[in-house]
Amino acid sequence: MKDLIILLVINGGFIVGYFVFLALGKHKSSDGAAKKAESGLIISSLQKYWFSITEPVVKLLIKLRITPNTITVFAVFISIAAGILFAMGSWGAAGWTMIAGGVFDLFDGRVARATNNSTKGGAYLDSVLDRYSDGAILAGLAWAFRDNWLLFFVILCFIGFYSVSYTKARAEASGVKCDVGTFQRPERIFSLGLSAIFSPIVSYYLNWETPVLIYLVVVVLGIGTVATSVYRIVYTFKRL
Repeated sequence: MKDLIILLVINGGFIVGYFVFLALGKHKSSDGAAKKAESGLIISSLQKYWFSITEPVVKLLIKLRITPNTITVFAVFISIAAGILFAMGSWGAAGWTMIAGGVFDLFDGRVARATNNSTKGGAYLDSVLDRYSDGAILAGLAWAFRDNWLLFFVILCFIGFYSVSYTKARAEASGVKCDVGTFQRPERIFSLGLSAIFSPIVSYYLNWETPVLIYLVVVVLGIGTVATSVYRIVYTFKRL
């Protein structure tokens, strides 16, 4: 019950802050950083709110002269921690830790742009280590649901997460711009993270032992990411 109260306070604070952000009209401002990470599934005002509340952290990282590559590597360790929490069934903590890892993964690019320190090597490292982060989280989910029918959809997520990225990279290596489809990394982190954050609360009030929101999102992500990768294959093949 104590853990649930802590989760309610944290989640409630985030939601209240978002509505205050909307009431002050700050969502109408133009945020270049938010545009660079714009997602088709996450509403613009929520993206701007997230970038607004994390901007002080970016400034602190710059002040401490922490390099973008260091941030990239640190984000992987946060994701590994999230995977361990998923494996333990600590859904709320796992969700916030997962989102924290995703946020740090965005910080490297924001710090690099702010300090004019963007490099091809850094972009390559970021892209490769993202796969390790995804793998750590999905491994945690696979362990948590190892004796459950949901494991099938976790495996679909493994296939879909990696094929969505690979089909785009391979298409662009062949000269085809392939930005079609949804379920890209920001949407995956956001949806799975939020499902874990709110699942204990929903399950408590429905008096269910199962993390119902995680079940729902994992099924959707498993099917959606595989469908997106197939769509990208067909799209690219037609243009080649």
